[in-house]
Amino acid sequence: MVVDMRPTDWIVLFTALAACFGVLVVLFQLRELTRQIKLQHLADYTTRHQSLLLGFPDDINAVDLPLTERPDYDRTMQRMRAYFDLSFEKWYLARQHEIDADIWRIWKSGITSALSKPAFQQAWSIVKRDGRFGPDFEGFVDQCINYPTSRLAA
Repeated sequence: MVVDMRPTDWIVLFTALAACFGVLVVLFQLRELTRQIKLQHLADYTTRHQSLLLGFPDDINAVDLPLTERPDYDRTMQRMRAYFDLSFEKWYLARQHEIDADIWRIWKSGITSALSKPAFQQAWSIVKRDGRFGPDFEGFVDQCINYPTSRLAA
């Protein structure tokens, strides 16, 4: 059976195909835009994280100097509070499934590594008294502090 198509039928068919192609292009562009936004988001957090770390005193991890006895205690605690605020943001994004699991694993590993240091543990005990993060995040940080250091290397 041969189908006899009029010129208007060809125009309708072509228009339908063009519309489908247009939808595919829009979907591809949305996927690319989403990927670029995620990358920009990650870059912004990386920049903030790096800026915070560079602001810590060079000897922040010196075990023999308790945090409360540092001459730069106020400035260091300001940075520590900012570090915990940033960590809270990262934790919250992960909890809301707003970031990829791979990115969260990297961020969580970094948080756990920082919290293995005495200065960060001392700062957390001070910051935690403010009680502004809530029990879920506080439990997460406490879990990171109690995470066996030997497992960080694995």
